[in-house]
Amino acid sequence: MEVLKNKADVDLSKCLVYDAHLIKTFRACEEKFRLFEVEHIVGKQSKAAPAFGIAFHEGVASYRLNKKAGNSYTVSLAEAQNDFLRAYKKHMPPEALSEVMTDAKRSPANGLRILTGYVNHYEPIGTQWLHVEVPFALWLGRVQVPTGKWAAHDTGIIEEYVDKDLIYVGIIDGVGELQGRIDVNDIKTTGMFANDAWLEGFKMDQGLLGYMVAAREVLGIDTHYASIHGVWIQGEAKDPKRAKPLDDYFMTKEIYWDDEQIAEWQANTISTVAKIERAKVDKSFDKDYGQNCGAFGGCPYRPLCSVTPKFRPQMVEMDYERKIWTPLEDERLQPVDGL
Repeated sequence: MEVLKNKADVDLSKCLVYDAHLIKTFRACEEKFRLFEVEHIVGKQSKAAPAFGIAFHEGVASYRLNKKAGNSYTVSLAEAQNDFLRAYKKHMPPEALSEVMTDAKRSPANGLRILTGYVNHYEPIGTQWLHVEVPFALWLGRVQVPTGKWAAHDTGIIEEYVDKDLIYVGIIDGVGELQGRIDVNDIKTTGMFANDAWLEGFKMDQGLLGYMVAAREVLGIDTHYASIHGVWIQGEAKDPKRAKPLDDYFMTKEIYWDDEQIAEWQANTISTVAKIERAKVDKSFDKDYGQNCGAFGGCPYRPLCSVTPKFRPQMVEMDYERKIWTPLEDERLQPVDGL
């Protein structure tokens, strides 16, 4: 998979490499970051929702790529449906199949229904897709990283630091042009109804703003705009009288950021990474003890954090496994050998 970089001479193996997920995790709860990124501990119980979301994204990307290549609506839709099913079989974990059986909204048939509805909802708008599924490595600046070592200087014993390049990575869902304006598009699938209040939250989204900056710096696109396609993942109502029209499953939010907001995002991202690197050296990560422990149905580490420390090693062995997050990989959680 080719990764587009805005500084071709940067060696990614010698840089600090971060993505939106890691930064959001640290900001939400430092201890959650430590368990996930330092200890590489994740829950054994896989969920159907992330796998379904990946498959849906691959179906949409297939449609866009086919249209970009000049294929007809009929051919493009058929390819998208086939690619969705292939991705569904690939990514849906076996242990989630029982979950799917009791959760018709994430069944293959319902996925095809929503994917087809999505295509039919946005096709008449006439967006021309310039880029689809673009992996990027964006150089953001240099970060002073503590080495954990101290040395004698004229002014006393001083901690040593080393400067490292900060590379921000991710995958842009799409860059489209409509009526002379180019914007970056991100697809968000959700089990909640995608209302205006939910979409409004993406004005301060670490990932979406980063995708727009990457489109400017890596793809060379002059834009300050991004759009969210909110997709409600819901089963078809048994009572037709209570069913929402399929078009209501999709909502769009357009967002604009000026140069000052972009500069704030960049400075804030660099600052957060500096705090993470400091915490790694100090081996000091605070627990949130707040709303993040219960957000979105509960943090997956809440059962671990809420028991007395002496029982945590046994709980890790029983209910968790060790996998490493690999930004830009198709399957981002990879087993960790030897741990």
